[in-house]
Amino acid sequence: MRLDNDPSNRSQSPTQNFGNGSSRSPRHRTNLGKSKNGDSYKKPESNGSVASYSNGSPISNGRPIPTTYFGHDRDEVTRILIQSLTDLGYHGAAAALNKESGCELEGPTVAAFRTAVIEGRWAEAEALLFGAPAYEHGGGINLDGHGNYGKSSAKSKRQSWSDGKRPGGLPLSEGANRDEMKFRIREQKYLELLECRDLGNALMVLRQELTPLRQDEGRVHALSSLLMCGSTEDLKSQAQWDGAEGQSRTILLSELSKSISPSVMIPEHRLANLLDQVKKNWISNCLYHTTTAAPSLYVDHCCERENFPLNAVLELRHHKDQIWYLKYSNDGTKLAATGKDNTIVIYETETYKPLQFLAEHEAGVSYVAWSPDDSKVISCCRQQENSARIWDVQTGRCLSCISDFTYPVTAAQWAPDGNGVVIGSQDTHCALALWDPDEGNVIYKWKRDNMRVNDLAISPDGSYLAVALNKPIILIYDFATRELINEIKYPEIKGITSVSISQDSQHMLVSMVPDKLVLFKIDTGEPVQEYEGEVLKNFVVRSTFGGANDGFVVSGSEDSRVYIWRTNGSLVEALDAHPGGCVNAVAWHPKDPRTFATAGDDEKVRIWKPAQSHPLGSYTYSQ
Repeated sequence: MRLDNDPSNRSQSPTQNFGNGSSRSPRHRTNLGKSKNGDSYKKPESNGSVASYSNGSPISNGRPIPTTYFGHDRDEVTRILIQSLTDLGYHGAAAALNKESGCELEGPTVAAFRTAVIEGRWAEAEALLFGAPAYEHGGGINLDGHGNYGKSSAKSKRQSWSDGKRPGGLPLSEGANRDEMKFRIREQKYLELLECRDLGNALMVLRQELTPLRQDEGRVHALSSLLMCGSTEDLKSQAQWDGAEGQSRTILLSELSKSISPSVMIPEHRLANLLDQVKKNWISNCLYHTTTAAPSLYVDHCCERENFPLNAVLELRHHKDQIWYLKYSNDGTKLAATGKDNTIVIYETETYKPLQFLAEHEAGVSYVAWSPDDSKVISCCRQQENSARIWDVQTGRCLSCISDFTYPVTAAQWAPDGNGVVIGSQDTHCALALWDPDEGNVIYKWKRDNMRVNDLAISPDGSYLAVALNKPIILIYDFATRELINEIKYPEIKGITSVSISQDSQHMLVSMVPDKLVLFKIDTGEPVQEYEGEVLKNFVVRSTFGGANDGFVVSGSEDSRVYIWRTNGSLVEALDAHPGGCVNAVAWHPKDPRTFATAGDDEKVRIWKPAQSHPLGSYTYSQ
C-alpha cells in the first residue's frame, strides 16, 4: 500500500505503499538491635570479641582477615550483607555477622530517624535529619503520628534528647535537595491530617510549611484541591496514596534514604537492587533473549540463537492479493490479517486454521484493531469505501458501519475500557474522533487545521494518544483530558507510516520515510534510539515492539526482509521473509515471546518460531 499524502489520489499501486529504586514494594521490618541502614563505624574491640588485631590488621582464627573482598571495600560488603540478611528475615545471622565483623549497620541517630518517620513524628524526623534548628523552628503543626499535637511532640523531644545532646543532622548525598526532602515529609504530614479530617491544621501545614518551600507549585495546587475531598476514600483515590496505615510512610522513608549519604544509611534493599542491575545488564547484552523468566544467579545468562524465532514454520495462503496488516488478539488466541482483497481472515493460533472470513468491505482493508475483550474487531477501509466497520468475532457478523468520511479511514484503536473507538482518517472534517461503537455517534472530536491522520495508537494504560499525521508531525494527547501535551516535528522526512506504544506505556516507536525508525520517550517526546537497516521509501511499512518484556523492535521492509533489533539498537537478524515484494506488517505474539507473524505483497502470512518448537512442522493451509 503506497504512502500517499494526497487524499484525493485514489489510484492503487501493485505494491504497498525504552537510581536506587526497586520494583519491590518496601516493607517495614523490625530493626536489628535498633540498627538497619546506617552509620558506618567499627565497634570498639573488647575482651571476648571475635576479631583481634595484630600490627593494625584484623585476625580471625589466627589468620589475617583481608582488608578487601576481591577488590571491594570489606566494610561496604559486610554492611550490605547485614542489611540483606535482615531483609531476608535472618535476624540471628545478621546479629552474628554484626558481632563478628565489628561493623555497625546503623547508628542511633539513623535508627531514631527511621523510627520517627515510621511512627509519624514529623518534627522529630526533620530535627534528626537536618539538625536541631529544624526541630525547634520547623513551624506549623507538630504531629506525633497519633493525632496529638504540641505537648506530645515536646515530650517526644525530651525523650529523644535525654542524654542532653541535640542532633546535628545526618550527612546528605551529593546533590541532595534539602527543601525537596522537607517537602516530602510535610506532604505526608499534610495528607495524614486530611485523612484524620483535621482540615484546620492541614490548611496551616499547607500555608506555613509547604508553600514557603517553593518546590512544586503545581503539586501544591493539587494538594490544596484535596481539601475538598468529602471522604477518606476520595482523598486516597485522588492523591493516589494509601494512608498512614498503608505503605506510605515506608515508601517515604525509602525515598528520603536516597538523599542521605550511604556512609550512614545504605539505600533500601541494596543487594536486591545490585542483583537487579546484574540481571538487567545480562538481559540487555543477550542478543537473543526470549524468555520472561528471571535469569539464574548461579551462572552468567545467555540465550541460544536456536531458541529464537528465526524459522517460518507456517505459511498461510488465504488471501488473494497483497496483505497489508495483521494483529494478534490481546490474549494471543487469535490472529487477524487483512489487505487489498477486501477480506479479513481471523485465525485461531493453536493450529492457525481460519475461524472467520469477514468479506463485506467493498475495497482494500488497511487496518484492524481488537476490542479489549477480543470479542470484536474494527476494520478500516483506506480506499474508495472510506469507512470503518465493527465485527462480532464469534459470529462474523458486521455490527455497524461508520461511513461519515469523504476520504480514506486509516487507523482505529479501542479505548482501554472498551467504551469507545478512536478513528483516524484523511478527512479534515473528521480526521480524529472518539466514536460510540454501538450507536455510531461522535463522542469527542479533536480539532486542528488541515489535520489528516496516517496512524494512531493509545497507550495500554490509557494515558496517551499518539497520532501520526500525513505531515512529518507526531501529536501526543492526554487521552483522559483530550489536551495536546506534545508535538514532535521531523521536517527532514517525507512521511510517517506507523506508530506503536510499548506495553509499559513509556515508549513510542515511529516508522518514517525515508529509512528511519525512531524510539521516543512518550511523555517528553525525546528520541532515545534509532534503528538502521530497513528500507522504507515509498510504501506503508509497519513496525512494532515484541519479545520478552518488549525487548525487541521488529519492522517490515521494502527489500522483502524482516529486521529485528534489541531495543538498545543492536541488530539481531535480517530475515528473508516475503521474496519478490514488500513486507508490509509484523505482529509479535503477546503471550509467546518466541512467536511472531509477518505479512507481505506475496499474498502470504508467515508464522515464525524456533526451528523445533512447533508440533505442526511446516504445514501450509490453503483456502
